[in-house]
Amino acid sequence: MKENAFLVEEELLSRLNKGYQRLVENDHVFSGRFSKNLSVIKKFFPDVYDVIEGYEPSEKNVFLESDGALNILFKDTGFTLFSESPFDQIEKKYTSFCSNPLCTTVSLSTDVSDNTRHEYYLSRIHTRIKEVLKTTERKSELPDFAGGVLLFGFDLGYQLVRILDNHHVKHIYIYEENLDLFYYSLFAIDWQWVVDIIEERNSTLHFFLGVDEKQFMNDYVRTLRFNGLYMAAHTYLYMSYSREHIEDVLNEFFNQYVRQIMGWGFFDDGVIGIAQYLSRPKERTRLAVIPDLSIKKQINLANCPLFILGNGPSLDEHIDLIKKHYDDAIIFSCGTTLNTLKKYGIKPDFHVDVERMRHTAEKIEKLGPDYLSGINALTVNVMHPDFYQYFDNSIIGLKPSEPISSIMMLSRIVSVGNRQKLSTMHYSSPIVANLAMSYAELFRFSDVYLIGVDCGFRKLDKHHSKSSGYYNDDGSNSGLFNNNSQLLKRPANFGGQVFTTTLMDTSRVQIELSIVRSKKVNKLFQCYNLSDGVKIEGSTPLREESLLIPDSPSGFKKKVVKHILETFSNAEDASFEGKELLDVVDTFRTISKEFSNILARDFDNEVQIVDAFSEFNSLLMQQYYKGTPFVCELMYGSFVYFANEVVTMIFHNEDDYTDIAKEQIQFFIEFIEEMPSQLENYSNFVDKGNGYLDGLYNF
Repeated sequence: MKENAFLVEEELLSRLNKGYQRLVENDHVFSGRFSKNLSVIKKFFPDVYDVIEGYEPSEKNVFLESDGALNILFKDTGFTLFSESPFDQIEKKYTSFCSNPLCTTVSLSTDVSDNTRHEYYLSRIHTRIKEVLKTTERKSELPDFAGGVLLFGFDLGYQLVRILDNHHVKHIYIYEENLDLFYYSLFAIDWQWVVDIIEERNSTLHFFLGVDEKQFMNDYVRTLRFNGLYMAAHTYLYMSYSREHIEDVLNEFFNQYVRQIMGWGFFDDGVIGIAQYLSRPKERTRLAVIPDLSIKKQINLANCPLFILGNGPSLDEHIDLIKKHYDDAIIFSCGTTLNTLKKYGIKPDFHVDVERMRHTAEKIEKLGPDYLSGINALTVNVMHPDFYQYFDNSIIGLKPSEPISSIMMLSRIVSVGNRQKLSTMHYSSPIVANLAMSYAELFRFSDVYLIGVDCGFRKLDKHHSKSSGYYNDDGSNSGLFNNNSQLLKRPANFGGQVFTTTLMDTSRVQIELSIVRSKKVNKLFQCYNLSDGVKIEGSTPLREESLLIPDSPSGFKKKVVKHILETFSNAEDASFEGKELLDVVDTFRTISKEFSNILARDFDNEVQIVDAFSEFNSLLMQQYYKGTPFVCELMYGSFVYFANEVVTMIFHNEDDYTDIAKEQIQFFIEFIEEMPSQLENYSNFVDKGNGYLDGLYNF
């Protein structure tokens, strides 16, 4: 053996020699299979072919076991991929997987409600399916018909063949960081057979090869959206290797699982956003725009610290710090933090808010004009029209995946000059700190400090600032925040672990993605986390005593605010009146009939229903390429919620539920048929408020 290589036991050496000899004797078989498979990959998976063509594997010690399976001896460890009997090992792993599979899940709490038409229909579908499932046994084994299988590791493809042999899987995802193992699959299995099975069953097959865990998750979530997010909670996870070898990718998958099951939106919410933007007052409202960086500006925000203040429990610990550097940093307050800051006598430069319902404006109203004078607002285009009256100026950015955002970029409701410059606020949900990070990126701040942006809490009874409205005067919980739901545990910013909710965890993931984006846009960008909450990857944990901020000259803050308003926002033309939505409504009405027709078929079995959902989802995705993305953004969320309910019944229970599924489909068709008239009468959808905060938030 080569120098610095491993010592091979005599028994293994004999096995290798025999395996090499078998491989040589069958070289014509494997070489022919490789050639045919390469042609198949080139035809059906050209992106994979571009990666694998001319690929030179680093592992050369390939041999053929006596049972006819290929095996690999890894030079660095001296271990083989399989045992001496690979097919027996594969069969045992397959049997174990089938008998006790790990499957993604989501638990949606749906109460009977008539608040919106989406809630009206979904709650009744959910209630009906819940009643049906009480009398049936949930499948504990891998079913014959499965929504999806995600393979972490590839086993040269042998396990894929074994699964496809016995199971109809709608979507198959293969993650393999080691390209050698995919490369050798071209010698090991018949890829034409795999493709034939996939096509025959109208399934999909997706590869994530040679990428790290972060790239995998970004690509996987994007692929999942095109296959249908309603499948997110119905995917079985197969581990080809021991957990320690795939620990990083598994942790990334579970830490970012919320990206798959949160933020779906729904139809009525989209119409509310349209109505509220078109009902906004033009006075003191400005549109967030992409700046012309070629124009030299007098102020460089790269040298200006930004404090993003959240209402987390650690805000209380940093009040003196905020006051000390009040004149040296620009201050963003997030949502309810503004009410807390008033109690501490701190007035932010900008207030950030994102929630579209009227109670967002109601909490601002309580603060009074004296305190609010001099504060500018940063928000998105779904905000309630009553919100804007309280601030000197309000900058309005585009919220991603909202129909109003696409309509503004594509239609006549925005003047041509502004339409071409509109800024999308990436990763700006689900909560206000996310939008604050998005504005920090737009404004090109380089030093961002997170204070009270905890995204979690160490103690169950201290989930927000103790001076916030989440607590009564006696320190008891006001009732607005309910932490009785299942809590998650995540690594903490300064060590240990903290509790978090699904919503807060989603915010954490979105902040991390925002940091990645900001660092790409601005090479000087740094994010410092002073909060004693969850660890936010990409940010630097920073204790207060380590913070160094130089003094700023007199009048500094006013100049920065003026610079931001002039550089990153434009007022809409006062003479421009763009409220005509006829083209949008007519387009939506026409395409919605196509959606209804897909679901109106007479289905004979569950497979046909799932195939119809895939066709429905595909038509939604096509709207982006057809120049009508608002159609998808209006319909997508409600469809995902509805389809998730039906496929939950189909995939996870023993009985055939075709007839009951057809009943629920008819319910959703009724909703689709209502949608165009609701969109046409969008002005009725401005939220009227219902006193949501009354008795729950201590002002």
